[in-house]
Amino acid sequence: MDGHARRAVVAVSLIVLAAMTVPGTTEARSGRSHACIFDHSSLRTAPNTCRPRASSYPRYVRTSVERSIYDGSLTFGIPYRVLLAIAECESSLNPHADNGTHFGLYQFAPPTFRNGASQLSRDTGIQVHTYWNALDSSYVAGYLFATGQSGSWACEGPHAPTAGPAARGAVTG
Repeated sequence: MDGHARRAVVAVSLIVLAAMTVPGTTEARSGRSHACIFDHSSLRTAPNTCRPRASSYPRYVRTSVERSIYDGSLTFGIPYRVLLAIAECESSLNPHADNGTHFGLYQFAPPTFRNGASQLSRDTGIQVHTYWNALDSSYVAGYLFATGQSGSWACEGPHAPTAGPAARGAVTG
């Protein structure tokens, strides 16, 4: 399945999940009127919050930043290695990376992060606050991928530059 077809399938899946509760899912309230919908068999969230986390992590997911990326990938059905490679390229896995105009793990432009966070909250109930937080950034990045809005990363795709400061692209917007 090519990248566009995969993104379309993920986007349709998000819409279906948002429209109904399916067996094996849990709805938790985020403190707002939005339901938090996630796959309860592989994710969990604390009561009265909407911040799904993996129930367990593979051995190769070692650091807190890698766990945040894994949570974003699992929540939105994006391959872990894809989000990991982009975070490595954009920020060398540094959630506090700052190039002056783009910030955080995925080097978001502030308007891009705000718009993604707003859409994420509206569509899933997941609340994020800052691009400086690895989990918040990974949720927004995963959501943007799942909804076909990931084309702005210079590090995306098979022709992406190699990781390192000179090769770091940024999300525009």
